[in-house]
Amino acid sequence: MKRILIIDIGRCSDCYGCIEIAPNVFRVNEATGRMEVVDMNTYPEDIIQEAIKNCPKDCIYWEESD
Repeated sequence: MKRILIIDIGRCSDCYGCIEIAPNVFRVNEATGRMEVVDMNTYPEDIIQEAIKNCPKDCIYWEESD
């Protein structure tokens, strides 16, 4: 099973905390102005956990996919 990193844009407050913690993983989409996850083959687990832990809106999470 594959895990996909998700940002729930409906709950995101655009605080940019995730970008400060993991600038190689998160970015602002220039067209929409919203946060997004950079598509990567693997993600640095420890840094992602730090971003999840520090997100004030709890909008970053892993989703299981087939």
